[in-house]
Amino acid sequence: MQIVRDITTTVAPSATVVTLAEAKNYLRVDYSEDDALITTLINTAQTRLEQYAGVAMTARTLRVVAYVDDFLELPYVPTNSISVVEYWDNTAWIVIPAGGYQVLGETTKKVYMTSVYNNEFRFTYTCGYATTPQTMKTALLKMVSDLYEYRESSVEATKPSANLMTAYELMKPFKRINVIL
Repeated sequence: MQIVRDITTTVAPSATVVTLAEAKNYLRVDYSEDDALITTLINTAQTRLEQYAGVAMTARTLRVVAYVDDFLELPYVPTNSISVVEYWDNTAWIVIPAGGYQVLGETTKKVYMTSVYNNEFRFTYTCGYATTPQTMKTALLKMVSDLYEYRESSVEATKPSANLMTAYELMKPFKRINVIL
């Protein structure tokens, strides 16, 4: 069993998936009055799609605090490297040396505890794509388009728009089985 209690970005992504210019071109917007809005919508759409699929579209370093009894499947993939695994001894975080845990998997990595069990752990790792797959970029643009088109709507539609449905469909091949909060 695993219970993820906290996910903190310690090193933020250095690049965006979609630039403002790319989004404006997709939206066919040729004026600058909505630049701040469109930038916000890009960030919102990226966050929503990453949470939906459990992927990091761009490289970043995360610190995850979780209760783990046997193993933890790291929350966002692809997992690039695990730099630190620690456990809480009721007074401080103690680093677990290599050999105190095992890592299995390629893209989706599970960390199996071999020396400390049933405890609070803290994992620091890098994840995300060096080059975001084009399908994810298209999904992001579709969601930005939906958010931009319906930005003034005060009542949610009972049926999702085609752009929104397509965005989620495009992300399905990347979707993780577990739920990311």
